[in-house]
Amino acid sequence: MGLSSALNTALIGLGLNQRQLDVTATNIANADTVGYTRKSVSASVTYDGNGIVTGVEADSMRRYLDTAVQGQYRTSLAEQNYASVAQQYTARLDTLFGTIKDAGSLPNTVNSFISSMSNLVSGPEDYTNRLEVMRTAEALVGKINAMSEDIQGMRQEVEYQIGEQVDRVNDLLADIKAIDRQVIAASQDGDKPVGLMDQRDMLLEELSGYIDIEVKPTEQGGVRVHTSGGTMLYDVDVMKLKFDGRGNINADALYNIDPAKRRVGTLTLENSEGSQIDLLSTRTLRSGSLVGLVNMRDEALTDAQTQLDELAASLARAFSTHVEPGTAYPASGTQTGYELDLTNLQPGDSVSFNYKDLGTGLSKSVTIYRSDGPEPPALTATNDPDSIFLAVDFSSGNHATIAANIQSALDGDARIGAGTFAAANPGGSTLRLESTAPASLRIESAQTNETVSGPSAHGDAFALFVDDGDKTFTGMADGRPNITGFASRIRVGSTFVNDPSLLVEYAPGIANGDATRPQAVLDKLTLTKTTFTPKTRIGGSGSLFEGSINDFVTASVSHQSGRSAQAKATVTGQQVVTSNLKSRLDDSSKVSVDQELAQLVQLQNAYAANARVMQVVRELYDILMRS
Repeated sequence: MGLSSALNTALIGLGLNQRQLDVTATNIANADTVGYTRKSVSASVTYDGNGIVTGVEADSMRRYLDTAVQGQYRTSLAEQNYASVAQQYTARLDTLFGTIKDAGSLPNTVNSFISSMSNLVSGPEDYTNRLEVMRTAEALVGKINAMSEDIQGMRQEVEYQIGEQVDRVNDLLADIKAIDRQVIAASQDGDKPVGLMDQRDMLLEELSGYIDIEVKPTEQGGVRVHTSGGTMLYDVDVMKLKFDGRGNINADALYNIDPAKRRVGTLTLENSEGSQIDLLSTRTLRSGSLVGLVNMRDEALTDAQTQLDELAASLARAFSTHVEPGTAYPASGTQTGYELDLTNLQPGDSVSFNYKDLGTGLSKSVTIYRSDGPEPPALTATNDPDSIFLAVDFSSGNHATIAANIQSALDGDARIGAGTFAAANPGGSTLRLESTAPASLRIESAQTNETVSGPSAHGDAFALFVDDGDKTFTGMADGRPNITGFASRIRVGSTFVNDPSLLVEYAPGIANGDATRPQAVLDKLTLTKTTFTPKTRIGGSGSLFEGSINDFVTASVSHQSGRSAQAKATVTGQQVVTSNLKSRLDDSSKVSVDQELAQLVQLQNAYAANARVMQVVRELYDILMRS
């Protein structure tokens, strides 16, 4: 190596030192800048054709970043935002339902109404007790109406938030595309545009809060972005997220995979050619705030509405359902079954009977709804082995045909078994139900459950709670269940508002001190077991909840409280995980001022050494020139 080679190497070394000084100064200046990662300049030795070291070259810039931890952090951030959305709305539902300790809560309002009924039983002749029943009934209806309105208000709020977040996601994807193209263009010159890469990472981090994403590098220095479910969001070009939000959300506005039945917005992904996929129907999104909002709109808030609807429906039916016991058949000798009169059954009303296997001692109940339209009551979709619900078409008006339809329904249910019972029409509107083997399988009771209108003349039923327009509520309308949204429609019947005496005096000759009617209804509220659809999520997503109306209110409040507590615990745990990952990521990339100052000392020494080499070479040249 000659003097010129040594001089050139020293000059290169000084150039490398200057570049390293620039990077170190930048690191120190941005030590507290969010999203900035520590940088350094890598260098490599150069050789001549004979393998002799000829100098040093400054290679490209590099970032200090643990990409494995970065991927884990993005995933955890999506899960944290999902949990945060759930915690926010479940807490609001918990507050909305309240507890017995909260004045004006649902449990307290129900208890006040039941207490007023109890007082009416104790003093039916006291006019103030009757007025109190009407006051608390209207307060209860008002509470249920208001809660339903609040829940739908939250669903509408969620709908708007989804639209806003979709707009932000599209902006982020567009910005990622723009910066990524700059990164790729700059990378073609052999250098890494580390500043642009930091900006891109910040955008990707924000995006991961909305949607669960995975990021993969390309050979050109760019990235590909797709959901954790594998759906591409960005690769050379961006996909566009769309949301057809609705401006009028109510209890009937539900998501459906069939676009013709869907009444809320859905998330679709559209490519540059206009092809679309529905992200909700394909369940592509798994976490992030967007899917968290969707799940609140379509699950948690809808479940709460269902609980209110079932409560309202059960209240209406408790008051308006007259139970007409069946007549033992035959009248003498060995009883084989019961006869029931179907004259007064309306759509939504039912025939029910209990039977017992005398060999095992096990009992089952069967409820047969009158369902004349295309959609039967929700309970008919359940598969409980001991509580069986069936739907039968009564629309023919021919009771022989109706009996035959009942027979087909009984025979077609595997939980009962073909040939177990015989259904017949001996004449008129009578249905005869018999056990085909009464010595081993006995029908223990049978009854019709008939909805009455207005005050009625029955001691056990009167339509205190009605649908909009003072319409009698049976749970069915136009051939379909109409329980959905009933919490927003339930009213106190105007007949009783105008004449509270009908709470007691239900027929001519009934004394104003007769407690028969109040007692019958009080028993239905507090003692009679009602079966609630699994859609309420009370007792589980697939099991039936059976209990009194008061039991159901308690279970609903407990459900909301438990869900809120679980969501809070989940988000707290996820925050810890995300925080730990963030700390690990920061530790791998953050600037340590002390470390940079130490680097400055090394660079100062290296700079001085290279300068000394140049000085020595100059002195040697001077010696040569003087020789």
